[in-house]
Amino acid sequence: MDTANEILKGVRILAFTTGYAGPYAGRLLANYGAEVIKIESRRGGLDTFRHYGQHKDIDAAPRFIECNLGVRSMAINLKHPTGAKLVRELAGQSHAVLQNFRPRVLDKLGLSDDELRKNNPKLVIVKLPGFGSEGPKSGYGTWGFNLTAFSGITYLWNHPEQDRPIGSQGVYPDHLGFVLGPTMMIAALLNSRRSGKGVTVDLAQIEGTAAVLGTTYLEASVNGDDPKPKGNHYALAAPHGCYHCQGEDRWCVISVREDSEWRSFCRVMGREELIQDGRFKNLPLRLFNRAALDRIVGAWTAARTAEEVMTRCQAAGVPASAVQTGADLLNDPQLRHRNYFSRFNESLIGPFEIPRSGFVFKAMAEEPLELPARFGSDNEPILTEVLGYDKATIEQWRREEVLT
Repeated sequence: MDTANEILKGVRILAFTTGYAGPYAGRLLANYGAEVIKIESRRGGLDTFRHYGQHKDIDAAPRFIECNLGVRSMAINLKHPTGAKLVRELAGQSHAVLQNFRPRVLDKLGLSDDELRKNNPKLVIVKLPGFGSEGPKSGYGTWGFNLTAFSGITYLWNHPEQDRPIGSQGVYPDHLGFVLGPTMMIAALLNSRRSGKGVTVDLAQIEGTAAVLGTTYLEASVNGDDPKPKGNHYALAAPHGCYHCQGEDRWCVISVREDSEWRSFCRVMGREELIQDGRFKNLPLRLFNRAALDRIVGAWTAARTAEEVMTRCQAAGVPASAVQTGADLLNDPQLRHRNYFSRFNESLIGPFEIPRSGFVFKAMAEEPLELPARFGSDNEPILTEVLGYDKATIEQWRREEVLT
């Protein structure tokens, strides 16, 4: 049987990545068969996530492990002329480059697009800069949080009565970037195969993030309005909100759009008299009387567990979901049924579980995910097998701190 892990078999990708978006994009490509070679150096250029966590070993940071599963590792000092030369040679034997450094960082090291393509005109290059490679803000330093703020999400992710934006602990732009990155990579590789020419994809994370707010821009453009935070309210559903349930900090989200759903929900609550209540007969009336409606729903949910509310609503065809914690997700029967978590019993940090990508290829087996290679452990295999250098030369480069 074919395996999902061989879909991109034979594709070699050099990765100059750090943080979340770039590394996780590389992980997705590696998990489906690409040979992804991450290039770093202790002389500048270590993935910042190697320093996250309590372990001193740079290979033991949990966040780094999560984002780099299945990726190979080379330690090459890009500031050394020989190191840059080796990367150019590797580019000549690769299909693509993936990077999310600030614009022109690689250019200054003698690794511009043109230099990388000198011996490989078909080379695909996918970049994931925060603001794009050109423009007045292209040189800005970016992390998920400031990109989220710049996109407008931090402002809108709030309740109307709050005096300051709440935002989110999730790095939303990175999550969009690491999904869009592999998509663009595969499209560019297909184009390169067809045309015989390389292409550079400049995927600005801010633009991918801003795109999800399309209706907000439309409202501002057409009506001249400045859209305000709406909290849990929604113009196309009522009741629609996050309602407190039994237990400490337990909640359930309920969203009712159709009048038929409203009638079903009234029966779930045991409040069939509300079906004939003139305040709630249709969506416009329910929206107008939303405050009274929320009080009724909140009183019902407060006497029940979030799981009971969700189960009873879903059984009646009413969209609802308990607000889950990390522990809830780890033990969720739906995710367990789909084998969403991969367990690693032997590692530098002990047994642990990590989510898979979430993509399931039907009728294709899926091999277990592999831990990231130890830092620099692929130097000798790749330099000998791909570039043909002997061990004596490689040892000399170690002494000269080319490989470090």
